[in-house]
Amino acid sequence: MTAIIRNTFFSSLLALFVGCASIGLPVPETFNQKLAVSLGAVTAVRESTITLLKAGKISADDAQNVQNQANNLRTGLDIARDIARTDPKAGDAKLTALHSALNALQTYLNTKGSP
Repeated sequence: MTAIIRNTFFSSLLALFVGCASIGLPVPETFNQKLAVSLGAVTAVRESTITLLKAGKISADDAQNVQNQANNLRTGLDIARDIARTDPKAGDAKLTALHSALNALQTYLNTKGSP
């Protein structure tokens, strides 16, 4: 039961940032705010993966693959931060692409967590 609640929480967290704009709440606007959201998304992916593995919803190989992707995305976020120091537009573009990849990975995990 707590695994379902945790998965729902992290999925909702990602949706929250998208939905904030539609109801007038502040959304991350600056590079650093967007970076923080993306770093949180990496953590959510990692924790969701562990939860799904423990629940028997994904195999160990699948969990390792997702964790490897999360590691690559985390490295990409560090690179985006470095790029943004000298070229803010390029850093923001990389961050946007990485955030999209994180959303896709979380969507995949959500399909595995569905009953």
